[in-house]
Amino acid sequence: MKKQALEFSIEKASEKDIHELAQVYLKGYKGLEEYSYTHIDDVIAYLNWLFRRDVAGIFVAKYEGQIIGFVASDGNWFSKREGKVVGAIHELVVLPDYRSKGVGKALVEKVIEYFKSRGLDTAELWVGEENYEAINFYRWLGFESKDRFNYWIRMVKKL
Repeated sequence: MKKQALEFSIEKASEKDIHELAQVYLKGYKGLEEYSYTHIDDVIAYLNWLFRRDVAGIFVAKYEGQIIGFVASDGNWFSKREGKVVGAIHELVVLPDYRSKGVGKALVEKVIEYFKSRGLDTAELWVGEENYEAINFYRWLGFESKDRFNYWIRMVKKL
């Protein structure tokens, strides 16, 4: 039996989405709390920081009017390790029930398109060293492990 494709949309996020994004964040990090904020107030403060960094670089995936995932990026991030401005992916969160359905891939593709529109040639992100599902996903998308800091792995993709 062929799996039916999930029909979802990718849209720009707005600050009015913050409370819904916070819920998605907390549900998405269930079981990976060592790599995340765990208190709702901290998550909301973090999301506000992300919007202040680059409001144009935050996109949501919606299914039947509900946010099922989001990506938060910064198209003006100075990477000390790269020695230049790169596109930084700060967060990629997809609700567990919607993983492996193309949502994360579509969100990353959207943000890479955004980085290219800004003239950037490199994307980078940091991922928890034991978040194997995410590490494998990013490798599948062409990101390469470059270095590490404590329990974080920096992954880079040339655009």
